[in-house]
Amino acid sequence: MTTGLSTSRARPVGAYRVGSAGGVLAALRPGADPSWADTILRADVTGSQVWSASHGSAERHGMLTIERPGVRAVALTPPGVGSRQVRAAARLSARLGRLRAGHGWSPAYLTSPARPDTPDGLVRIPHLVSVHADTHDLADPDTPRPGLIDVVVWELATRPGAARWLGAPMPDQAVVEAHLPRLLALRAASRAGRFPPTAGGARLAALVHGRPQPLSILLVYRNLDLFTQLCTEPAGVCGS
Repeated sequence: MTTGLSTSRARPVGAYRVGSAGGVLAALRPGADPSWADTILRADVTGSQVWSASHGSAERHGMLTIERPGVRAVALTPPGVGSRQVRAAARLSARLGRLRAGHGWSPAYLTSPARPDTPDGLVRIPHLVSVHADTHDLADPDTPRPGLIDVVVWELATRPGAARWLGAPMPDQAVVEAHLPRLLALRAASRAGRFPPTAGGARLAALVHGRPQPLSILLVYRNLDLFTQLCTEPAGVCGS
């Protein structure tokens, strides 16, 4: 099968092992030029997947990569992070691109399986997502609870882009990041219909009632006072 890619540029997958070096994993549209990458991991009629080493700040490298022609998804590959976690981050990047098609602010969106740095005034968004416990594959939002675990996958965005996504200036990130374990516990509990037996728990039950998808970080940001209250209640109410 002809892929339109230069076979002289294609290196074997073994030339790069996820977790062995810092860089970016990118998905390219069919016909996009991959010559800037260090390794072509896959190439077929649906497009290609490439990896490029970061020489310096991986976050800056990633933000430059999402602006490259034909790039549709990008995830950081931090050293020491496993391939399954990187794959989940890459799939979230692709999902964000689909969800924001036509009204987004970037050609593609940068994600990371581990908390990234924020150079140049960038903002990191801790998306609350579900993955399959056995494979760590990113689950669809409407997948039934059994067999799923809830994790954080990060997005790195410009501050104007993040404000456009939220519809308001970004709140204090330190408050949200300090309570991520409890927010994940709340996500799992609310999906199962369990809520803290408090006034805050009753408000949360009303807030998520009828929503087709689990608790998201967007919902947290837009109701930050409520979630701060829930996550600072006595231990055991929200979980840890």
